[in-house]
Amino acid sequence: MSVDCTIDLEDVVQSTMYMNFFKRATTSILRRPGKTIILLLLVFILGSVIAGAVSVEGAISNTDANLRRNMQPLLSIGLDRDAWFEYEDQYDFDWETTFPPQPPRLTAEDVRAIGRLDYVDFYDYIIRWHGMRSLDLERPSEYGNMGMGWGYATDFVLSGTTRTELIQVEQEAIRMVQGRQFEAHDQNPSSGSIPAIVSEDFANLNNLSLNSVFTLSEWILSEPNEWGDVRPWDVSDFEDDNIYAQIEMEFGIVGIFELGDRIDENDQDESWRRLESLGVIYVPNWAIEQAFREVDQAIISVFENADTDIPWWMASSAGEGEENEPDITPVFVLEDPLDMDDFRAAAAPYLPEFHQLEDLSSAFDDIASSMATMQSIADWILYVSIGATLLILSLLISLFLRDRRYEMGVYLALGERKGKIIAQILMEVLVTSFVAITLSVFVGNLISGAVSRNMLRNELQAETNDDHWGGSFREWTAFDQIGIPANNLSVDEMMEEFDVSLNVQTIGLFYIIGLGAVVLSTIAPVMYVVTLNPKKVLM
Repeated sequence: MSVDCTIDLEDVVQSTMYMNFFKRATTSILRRPGKTIILLLLVFILGSVIAGAVSVEGAISNTDANLRRNMQPLLSIGLDRDAWFEYEDQYDFDWETTFPPQPPRLTAEDVRAIGRLDYVDFYDYIIRWHGMRSLDLERPSEYGNMGMGWGYATDFVLSGTTRTELIQVEQEAIRMVQGRQFEAHDQNPSSGSIPAIVSEDFANLNNLSLNSVFTLSEWILSEPNEWGDVRPWDVSDFEDDNIYAQIEMEFGIVGIFELGDRIDENDQDESWRRLESLGVIYVPNWAIEQAFREVDQAIISVFENADTDIPWWMASSAGEGEENEPDITPVFVLEDPLDMDDFRAAAAPYLPEFHQLEDLSSAFDDIASSMATMQSIADWILYVSIGATLLILSLLISLFLRDRRYEMGVYLALGERKGKIIAQILMEVLVTSFVAITLSVFVGNLISGAVSRNMLRNELQAETNDDHWGGSFREWTAFDQIGIPANNLSVDEMMEEFDVSLNVQTIGLFYIIGLGAVVLSTIAPVMYVVTLNPKKVLM
């Protein structure tokens, strides 16, 4: 019996060459400590710069997410003033005689359609009216009785709601100190006193208390005054023979509030809005709608009896044949503040033309602007560092390979394939680079965290010092109409949201960028190996 002991010599050689491929790479790394350390330090330095830039990018993303989580998930609808003014400029009209173009009216049905979206936790639409007045009651204000008659007739602000709980209470703009908020039966029209929630300052100033009843009125003159208005502007207008109609509203106080702590008293704008809130009387929407219709009909009746056209600035802004309605300000409270962008996209088809969704993100404008500057700087550092990595490593690896020409020629002469030699080079570079990048990711994050934090703080403090009157100056928004203050943050509070911590996504991105740059850096040296002729090298 004979045994076949033949051996496939080619398989043995190939197996040996395959095992030597890994052994040669590790041996080359260990036997050339000088060159290995040079490559390690160079990749470490360049990697630290890249890691710093990537960390800043991650920090900006983390901070934006933190700010969004802390942002009040409130949105409202306001007029897109820039778009409207641009449209309005297309028309020529005389402010004294011509009715200017009017933007489409936001209706309650528009609000309901948006409020039915899945992102909305609850919603409300608020009617604000500066219509009711009194000769006897005083409105608390630093500036005296603002509104009508230079202090003789005060113009009170009514703020309506369709809910039993005031959004202003939930957002800590005001705080209940006595009584209650509205109940379900308060939201149904009734013939008795209208339930009202007033400020403590208003109640004390007018000797009112819980369950007190007071009356506000709207007087309509028999003839338009010299300004074409049928509403009294001076105490002399309140003569019995000069009054065409008097619409009265009787209110019963069911709750008393004081202002919350969220208003920044150091902000001049916020301080003024705070004083305005003291004169607000909260009532159900139906009461304002009812009074609005009565006043509107009385005004129209006066002009019809006087056979005079209603001035354009008093005329109905509704379309022909449509009933005039008071303006409404909606509030949408989302279930998750991170859904704001998705909600905006879903709500866009329901918005009337020239209207836009508004939120309270203006409170974060300062830090958003500063982070945008930092992101721009980080982007430039990242691009420059990647370019420097490609250039420097390509030159360094090419020089190292030129010193190993004879070694490469021997491998090729022994029949080693060029693909495996290239793989050996990549393995040597990547193993060393992987160690360097692992070290640099933490060092780069530590350095960039300290530097970027100081940069951000200095820029925020500089912007705060440049603010007008010691406070942030911002445009009037829909939320100002309903007394909900912005969530203004101090520099320290904004800095608490700045997060430079590493996460899996940031680390993964850094390794992809770092190792990718290293691999690209070996392209030029690899071309040198491909064109290498072993005969010329060994001669």
